[in-house]
Amino acid sequence: MNKLLLLAATLSSALVLTGCNQAQSSPNTTSAETIAIPVEIALARHGEISSSYRTTTTLTARAETEVISKTTGIVQRILVEEGDQVEAGQLLAVLDNERQQFLLAREQAELSRMAGEWQRMQEMYQRQLVSTEVYEKLRWQMDATKAAVDLAELAVRETEIRAPIAGVVSRRYAKTGQLINQYASQSLFHLVSNAELEAVVHLPEQQIAQAKAGQAGVLTMAGLAPVQAQLSRVAPVVDASSGTVRATLLLDNPAGQLRPGMFAQVELHFDVKPDALLLPKRALMMADNTASVFVVDAKGQVSRQTLHLGYQSETTVEVLSGLEAGAQVVVAGHAALKEQSLVQVVSTRQF
Repeated sequence: MNKLLLLAATLSSALVLTGCNQAQSSPNTTSAETIAIPVEIALARHGEISSSYRTTTTLTARAETEVISKTTGIVQRILVEEGDQVEAGQLLAVLDNERQQFLLAREQAELSRMAGEWQRMQEMYQRQLVSTEVYEKLRWQMDATKAAVDLAELAVRETEIRAPIAGVVSRRYAKTGQLINQYASQSLFHLVSNAELEAVVHLPEQQIAQAKAGQAGVLTMAGLAPVQAQLSRVAPVVDASSGTVRATLLLDNPAGQLRPGMFAQVELHFDVKPDALLLPKRALMMADNTASVFVVDAKGQVSRQTLHLGYQSETTVEVLSGLEAGAQVVVAGHAALKEQSLVQVVSTRQF
């Protein structure tokens, strides 16, 4: 009986020790297993990138004017309407000019009388029948009469309202029968030249050194294809209140599809590098103004490398140092990674 009890106790102790050894060995077995983290990569490659600046603007007409009257009168005829294309010097409207026509006829009649008298005076002066003083006095009267005729002709011409520039009639304010005052602020027409438009942007101070006349820009408007523009001029002074510089771009508009007042997104290209080492911008990790990336090696492990960056576009960045062409850089899955993590590449993103 005692032997049976001793055997049972021995078996129980062995079972307990075996269970403890299994419990202790289980964590060691689990920690030895390494799980590969799935990631998406991109290959660093050479390509073209430009130094650019993006902003917004509103298109404006390079030439526009308010047409006013140089004389007082009542609008007799209107010859153009809003939307009409006009040439410089084209007749837009006519004021009542009956009084001016009568004044011109009177001055022309006086000039005709003076011309006959002047001819007779010349003949008499050649024969020395009149003094030089009388001769000179009549010559001055003749010149004054010619000037009076010129003024009367000018008064008639001023009743004809003509376009000072070529463009489009954007607004017609004049109405038939309306009294128009001489040189009043009251405008008869508003003309806009659509052949060439301007886009004014305000560049921050750090872009001043790169901005130069002649550089290219691209403007994007809703519903239209991108339009090429050229930087025409850059202001020589900085606006102290905003810390920006005024820059003007010119756009050719031969088809007339662009209109003043349209809203546009602007991208200015300051410099272009045709063979820069490029990376997708989403691969970057920023910490304390320092950029770094995870690079996958031949063993499938990642290491963190610090980069020195150059130009940046909307989706890509230029790498000046810290990386070689063809390097496998993680672009998705950063959050679960640390130094020397084992990864599994599930796809390669093209950019």
